[in-house]
Amino acid sequence: MVSKITSNQEIGVIIPAYNPDPVLLGELLTRLQQISVSTPMKLLIVDDGSETPLEVPCTEVMSIQLISHSQNLGKGEALKTGFRYFFSEHAIDLVLTLDADLQHPPEKIPEFLQQYRDRKGDMIIGYRKRKPAVMPLSRIFSNTFTSLIISAITGQLVRDSQCGFRLLERSILEDVILKEKRFHLESEMLIKLGLKGVRFSFVEIPTLYNSEKSSINHLPDTLNFIQLILRILKERITGYV
Repeated sequence: MVSKITSNQEIGVIIPAYNPDPVLLGELLTRLQQISVSTPMKLLIVDDGSETPLEVPCTEVMSIQLISHSQNLGKGEALKTGFRYFFSEHAIDLVLTLDADLQHPPEKIPEFLQQYRDRKGDMIIGYRKRKPAVMPLSRIFSNTFTSLIISAITGQLVRDSQCGFRLLERSILEDVILKEKRFHLESEMLIKLGLKGVRFSFVEIPTLYNSEKSSINHLPDTLNFIQLILRILKERITGYV
């Protein structure tokens, strides 16, 4: 695919949020505004049914929009809401996703953009080193397992299948049907795009974990991941992928 992005073209940024730490979210927005000076961005926060409704500060530096789900639907649904917003409301060629808890340093965004402009890949993904002293052992296992499986299915190396820090062309997603409602949508996206021949490239980001409780429930979610794989393979056999 040919790079279409120019240095002054706006990028759609999606931040899914559910009961986010207001301090961390505020710092993230501040840091994004600093980057937006050189990289124009339209920012969308998708509040996935937080117990306390989110409020978005006004800023003259970049556009910040808020969409709120009336109830918690899952990270996958929040991301799909964001994709639909940018696909239907704005002529934006690139979409970037990152989490609200500062595990994805926004200062890395220029590196994602540079890799895209250098045509290293059609989808640029953050990857974290699996350091036992930093990343919980259960997360190391699940990340390694899912990354290996997805690499085998797509035929290309996937360094970190669970990182939600991603930059991609909107055109590669517009004709892909995503069905997952929770965080497995990120794996579903990799598999379906990889099977379509989309090239992945990776930017190393710090391995950071804060005190917030993870929404991952390891055994059930591992079983759900296996069900996802079987469903996609069945869809591929029957011609739906």
